[in-house]
Amino acid sequence: MHQLITLILGLLISLSIAANDLAPAFDAYAARDYDTAIEQLERLSEEKSNRDALFHLALFQYRLARFDEANETVERLLETYPKDADAHYLSGLVYLALLNEVNIFRKVSMAKKSLAAWRRAVEIVPDHVNARYAIFAYYANAPSIAGGDLEVAKNHQLDIERINAGFGAMAKGMLLSKETDHEATEAAFRKAISLENRAGPHFALAQFYMQTNQWENAIVEANAFLKKEKRWWDPDITIAHLMLARANAELGNRDLAEKEIDLALALKPNRQIKKLLEETLESL
Repeated sequence: MHQLITLILGLLISLSIAANDLAPAFDAYAARDYDTAIEQLERLSEEKSNRDALFHLALFQYRLARFDEANETVERLLETYPKDADAHYLSGLVYLALLNEVNIFRKVSMAKKSLAAWRRAVEIVPDHVNARYAIFAYYANAPSIAGGDLEVAKNHQLDIERINAGFGAMAKGMLLSKETDHEATEAAFRKAISLENRAGPHFALAQFYMQTNQWENAIVEANAFLKKEKRWWDPDITIAHLMLARANAELGNRDLAEKEIDLALALKPNRQIKKLLEETLESL
């Protein structure tokens, strides 16, 4: 017992030191000063074998749509920490993002790299719910040529539900949306919101409302996403402002749409979101 307590205390001390080291980078990122955040994390990752510096460097690069850089960083991270489940999960997200960067002949192999990364995360941590959800979403959304299979997705949804009821409800909502059962889909996402009490499920429901042209409801849920607690895997807030702009545009609220676009552009969105914002503005 004494050895266990000593180990836990040592871990807490090391985490505290890491948090203190990383605080300026986190503050810079929160202030949308991305260049400073990246520079500080690059310095920390070079100066010492700092897992958290490497992880957040890869994460920030990913969120800034600097996918090739994020891929290189997460590979460095996994060389030192090959059993880091979160790193494998992030690696899968990066590979998925790179789908739009490679030619058509490499898309299937890149997609399968995502799936392999998420499977590795689950091998390391069987209850890694984010990785399990990513695997589910892959089978639910990928074309059959890349291994997509709704029946396999349904089995994964049941596994997720046993591990985490909130994520299970979100997965169920995604499956129901493919069956065009709007009432049941909305109920599933509402259940996820009540169980999770965080931003992510609100975004999922807002996406559903956008897909089904329920513009007023989409606005309500996008605003709820902006107000709720967010996790590192949640979308950037500029995507919610883009959603609000498009929903207001559909309702004929041009001034409100322009306001949301201006807000998002002022928040320094990544190049992909910026392009979508500019296209939305041009369409008004």
